[in-house]
Amino acid sequence: MKKKILFIMHLPPPVHGLSMVSQQIHNSAKINDFFCCKYVNLSASRKASEITQYSFLSSIRKIGRLTFSFFKTLKHLIFFRPDSCYLTITCHGIPFLKDAPFVLLCKLFHCKIIIHQHNKGMSAYVKKPLYHFLFSIVYKNSTVILLSERLYDDISSIVKKEQIRICPNGI
Repeated sequence: MKKKILFIMHLPPPVHGLSMVSQQIHNSAKINDFFCCKYVNLSASRKASEITQYSFLSSIRKIGRLTFSFFKTLKHLIFFRPDSCYLTITCHGIPFLKDAPFVLLCKLFHCKIIIHQHNKGMSAYVKKPLYHFLFSIVYKNSTVILLSERLYDDISSIVKKEQIRICPNGI
């Protein structure tokens, strides 16, 4: 019986490095043949211009998309019952606060958590009480994929070395 994986990741549009890697995973025949997969798009923006746009209407659209994605994730957790959840989350700032509830929801359903981290910046937030609290919950007992061993210093105060796996882009 195939292992079930729920992929919660940023898919294009907009097109950027993370969304393109996610698209490759989504389209991979090897992954889709080896595992039983479901996908949820974590992107709140649909155009590159929306990423930095802060108008009222744009914010309502983003909240709507995230709410839809959250309930789609919940539906998959209830009915698909994945063994693991693979998430591409942002590790700092407001985007982390947007992504963290998805990880917490998956943890609530006792799924193995795999976080593929494509950025750095956590160390600048780790001393802020809210972020420190959320980091400790989100990253506890999670496997974290980094693009390079050099990125570990950024998260070393929260994530143990044994939790880390290195997977450079394109390999």
